[in-house]
Amino acid sequence: MPKRHSSLTGSWSGAYRYRGDAAPEVVFNAQIEEVGGAFVGSLQEPNTFVDSTETVLTAEIEGTREGARISFTKFYNHGGINHAIRYEGSVDDALTRIVGRWTIPRATAGTFFMTRDDLGEAEAVEREDEVPIETRR
Repeated sequence: MPKRHSSLTGSWSGAYRYRGDAAPEVVFNAQIEEVGGAFVGSLQEPNTFVDSTETVLTAEIEGTREGARISFTKFYNHGGINHAIRYEGSVDDALTRIVGRWTIPRATAGTFFMTRDDLGEAEAVEREDEVPIETRR
């Protein structure tokens, strides 16, 4: 059984899709830090829409979690992207999977999902803490 986490803090990966499959699915990686229900983070994704030589786009996120409800806004770190993307969704009880919808007001929308990547790392650290320390005689 997966470990139940107490916050969203950690490494995540996921994908977003456009309504009506208007464009191919875009995968991304994220790092999130949550404190007291508020969180910030950074994302990386392949450049699928900016006319640039850059192959990877980066963005910052700011959001909140109230129980299972998640909402955040994504702000790209690249010139020429003049819109913020609003994400709304829910997280499972173990805080390991998020699903929901995204919107760019008056433009487009779609769905997204995220899964926690650091499950193994957290479990390994927990087991490491449980290993008894042998004393020298």
